[in-house]
Amino acid sequence: MLKTYGKIDSFKKMDIKVILNDHDVLYEGKVEDAPSNIKEMRYSKALLGNITEIYVYDQDNSQ
Repeated sequence: MLKTYGKIDSFKKMDIKVILNDHDVLYEGKVEDAPSNIKEMRYSKALLGNITEIYVYDQDNSQ
């Protein structure tokens, strides 16, 4: 099982891209504008950049 960290809404004033299972983009835009279900997700990896890539994974998908 992958380690998860804080919620996506812990990133402040950033442009983000939320990526599910390494390939499905769930959301792209400002953290503050993200839907509440996206903000509540816990992330497993984040790559900082002009657009910060935040990786989340389905529990069912972890092996």
